[in-house]
Amino acid sequence: MATEEGRSIDLLGDTRLNVASLLMEPVGNTRDVTIELERLPLDEDLTGWNIKAQARLTRIKDAILVDAMVTGFVPLECATCLAEYDQPISESFSEAFRQLVDVKTGAELPNSLEADDEESDDEPGFTIDESHELDLGEALRQWVVLAIPIKPSCGPDCPGPLLRSTDNEEKIDTRFASLASLLDDDESGTDETREVPDARNDET
Repeated sequence: MATEEGRSIDLLGDTRLNVASLLMEPVGNTRDVTIELERLPLDEDLTGWNIKAQARLTRIKDAILVDAMVTGFVPLECATCLAEYDQPISESFSEAFRQLVDVKTGAELPNSLEADDEESDDEPGFTIDESHELDLGEALRQWVVLAIPIKPSCGPDCPGPLLRSTDNEEKIDTRFASLASLLDDDESGTDETREVPDARNDET
């Protein structure tokens, strides 16, 4: 975890910082934060990599407003050709981190953001813990996930579904070639049987 030293903070491999000094400053004061992460777990089997974020933390009433831009890569499977590729991610967001306790007295603070947020009952939002630690990890995770395209594509050079269809058709033709030939033989045999004259009709 990093502590505030000056106006700029660099976080390498970490997303947490202590914002006690910023919380004691007047409303409107800011800190600039740079975050670099080799890996960022997004889900049970999905991890982003080379995640970088530039954030500005602004002191507001009983909270800190975070305006950030996050970039990085997420390994995905192309929805068209099914090849694995690294999807570039670039997303900007703003989130308010609510202050839980007063820095000087340690007294619990009411949720002053609730009146301004109609969805506060459904979305608890982000908070600064009792140790005045602000963790950007979950916000980064959520916004990177939101930036993942609904239909992933490996790009303009994607071979497309035609190549897969051709390959599948060739496999199907090979697998059922012998069956098709048997069906042809059966049809030929049926036609020949129909052409055999009835010997009893000739005797009559």
